[in-house]
Amino acid sequence: MSERFRDPGTSWYGLLDDEILVRCPRCDGLAMVVLREGGPGHGLFAPRRLLCPACGLGRDWDGDRIGRYDAPEDPYFRLPLWLSSSCCGGRTLWAYGRRHLDLLEDYVAARHRERPFPSGDPGTPASAGARSLVETLPAWIKSAKHRDEILRAVARMRATLDAP
Repeated sequence: MSERFRDPGTSWYGLLDDEILVRCPRCDGLAMVVLREGGPGHGLFAPRRLLCPACGLGRDWDGDRIGRYDAPEDPYFRLPLWLSSSCCGGRTLWAYGRRHLDLLEDYVAARHRERPFPSGDPGTPASAGARSLVETLPAWIKSAKHRDEILRAVARMRATLDAP
């Protein structure tokens, strides 16, 4: 972890292209929602597949609507996220997957947080991060007073990824 965090400009939508870790509706084990080749749609509406390595469940999503992308469920199958933990007075800290969890951890752990300058204009106030995930985080996550508790919650979630 670094003392300094520079917002990479990652968007909520960008995280949806990664593997989304969810609770399997059949066995409650660790399952994943992944991009599926072929079919209608692209980007946010590209076909997805739900896969559970524990019980073998497989389902396809070819929809034209998604659920909320700012809640502790995947927006395609609307299943609870695997990476979710109670934190800071009953609030829920959650992440779609490893990259999201890493981003949260790096942001919260950093004592200095920077927004990037727009490319080609280093003297103006930053606006490139205005639509980034970091810019839309709730105030309780941004608050330094919650740093230790949030980092403990991140460690708990990370431990579930390494469990057998």
